[in-house]
Amino acid sequence: MSALLQGIELRAWQRDALSKWEVAGRRAVIEAVTGTGKTTLGIAAAADAVGRGLKVLVVVPSVDLLEQWHDAFRRALPGVPVGRRGAGHHDAFPQVQVLVTIVNSAITPTFRRPAGETLVIADEVHRYGAGGFAAVLDDAYTERLGLTATFERPDEGVAMHLRPYFEDVIPGCDYRRGRQDGILAPVRVMLVSVDFLAHEQEEYSEWDEVARAERHKLITQFGCRAEPFGSFMQDVQEFKDGGAEQATWSARKYLNAFSRRRAVLANSEGKLDALEPIGEVLAAAGRTIVFSETKESAYAAAGVLTDANVNAAPYTSDLKRRERAELLDAFKNGVLSTLVAPRVLDEGVDVPEADVGIILAGSKSKRQMIQRMGRIIRPKADGRHASFVVMYMRGSTEDPEGGAHEVFLSELMAIADDIVTCTAEEAGPRLAEWLKLEETSAVTGGGSGRTKGSTTESIRGPAGEPASPAPPERAEEEPVDVAGMFARAAASGEVATADTVLACLSVLEPLQASIMALRFGVGGRTALSAMDVAKRLRVGEIDVQWHESTALTRLGGPDTAPVLAALCGSGV
Repeated sequence: MSALLQGIELRAWQRDALSKWEVAGRRAVIEAVTGTGKTTLGIAAAADAVGRGLKVLVVVPSVDLLEQWHDAFRRALPGVPVGRRGAGHHDAFPQVQVLVTIVNSAITPTFRRPAGETLVIADEVHRYGAGGFAAVLDDAYTERLGLTATFERPDEGVAMHLRPYFEDVIPGCDYRRGRQDGILAPVRVMLVSVDFLAHEQEEYSEWDEVARAERHKLITQFGCRAEPFGSFMQDVQEFKDGGAEQATWSARKYLNAFSRRRAVLANSEGKLDALEPIGEVLAAAGRTIVFSETKESAYAAAGVLTDANVNAAPYTSDLKRRERAELLDAFKNGVLSTLVAPRVLDEGVDVPEADVGIILAGSKSKRQMIQRMGRIIRPKADGRHASFVVMYMRGSTEDPEGGAHEVFLSELMAIADDIVTCTAEEAGPRLAEWLKLEETSAVTGGGSGRTKGSTTESIRGPAGEPASPAPPERAEEEPVDVAGMFARAAASGEVATADTVLACLSVLEPLQASIMALRFGVGGRTALSAMDVAKRLRVGEIDVQWHESTALTRLGGPDTAPVLAALCGSGV
C-alpha cells in the first residue's frame, strides 16, 4: 500500500470494494448509491496508482463534477500535481500526474493521452455507453475503474461498450449496506395519493388509452421487447425513424401519447393543491428539495411554496452557472430553505444535505430515483431522520399499486423506519408530526422514539422487519427514565440482577442487545462511549445511537419496563 493511500480514511464498504477491484485485475465498475462516497473511493484508487508510478485520468460528464473532483484531489493529495481540462482549463500530461477532464475534451483529436501505464477513472460511467462518448474507452489505459449509482442504460450501451471494456461489476454499497454502516440517515417514507381534477382525469384517460393500445400493438405485432421499459423505448425509437410503415406510425402515436400523458402528470393542479398545506409545514422545517418533472412545474411549485411563506426558489437549466452556484450557496447557508428542481439536480451536482425530499413526478428510471434519494439520506449531524414524500396520481402510471417505483421503493422500504400511505389532506399533518418527533425525541443521539399522539401507520426496523410497538401512553404522568433504570440495573454486579437484565435484552434484536450491553456495561463492566462501541462492532457511530434509541423505546414496553423498575426499586 502506498503512503498516499495510507493517508486516506476509507469506510468499510470502500475497503471491500477496492480489494475486490484489485482481485479483478483493477478492471471493473463499482456501484454505490448516491451519498455513500464514490469520489473518495476513486481518489483512493488514484492515490494507490500514483504511488505505483502510474498516471491517472479522471473522466467526468459535467463542469460541476470537473471542479468537485479537482477540489477533492487537491484536499486529499496536496503534494500531487493535479490538473483540469475543459471549461477553459488546458492542463495536460506529462505536466501533471492526475488529470481531471470533461468527457467532451477527452475524445477530441487534440487530446494528449499519457505515455506508459495509466489508470482511467470514469465517473458516472453509465454516460459513456453512447456511441460518441464511448470513444473515451481507450484500450491504452491499462487499469480501469468505473463509478456509478446504477450500472444501467435504456439502450444496449452497457452490453456493447461498457461491460466489455471494464470486464466486471462490483456491488459496492446499496441502501441496506449504507444504513447498516451508519453512512445513510434513518429514513421515513410517505406515499401521498392525489386525485385527478375532473378535466385532468379526462385528458389523462384519453392519452393513456392511446398509449396502452399502441404499446400492445408494438409488442404483439411488431416485436418490441416488453421489458425492461428502457429496451421497449429503444425499440420504439428505432421504429419511429422509419418510413411510412405501420410500425412507424404506431411508434409515433405511442410516443406522442406517452409525452402527453406524462405532461398531465407533471403539471397536475391536484399536486400543486396538495403541496400547499405541506408548504405550511416546510415553512418551519429545515432544508427541503422538491423534485419536479419539468421546468414549468418547478416554477409553479416554487410559487405555491412561496405563497405558503416558504423561502423557495426554482433551480432549472434556464439559470446561468453562476446563478445556480449562488442558489446552492444560499441553500447551504440557510438563506434559502427550499429548492424546486427538475432533472438538473439528479446527477453531477454537489447538493448540500436536506432534511425533506418531495417527489412531485415519478420516474421509471431506477437511477434517477436513486440519485434523488441520495440528496436526502446523507447522515445528519444529530442523527435525525430524512423524510421522503412521494406524490402520485391515484390510478395513474405513477401509482405504486400498479407497480410504479417498484424497484426503487422495494430498496428504500427495506431500510425505512416508517412507511405511511395517506391522502393529500393527511400529508401535511403527518409530515408535521414526523418533524415534531425529531424535535421532542427524549433519547440522546436523535433516535427514533415516538411521542404522544403519533398516528404513524407502520414502523419498520433498519432491515425492513416490523419493529416492536411503542410503549403505551401515560397520561399526565412523569416520563419513565428507561435509560436511567437500565443503567443502574446493568451496572449492578449481582448475578441475579445481571441475569434479569440479560432476560430484558432478549426482547431486542441481536445487534441492539450487543450495543446496549456495551453502552451500559452489563454485569458491572465498564460502559463504553458510542464511538468505542462503533469501533468494537465495526458499525457507524450514528448507527449505534439509532439502535440504542430504538432499544430504549422497546425496553419501555409493558413487558420490560416493570422489570427494570423493580430492579431499581421504583414504580412505573
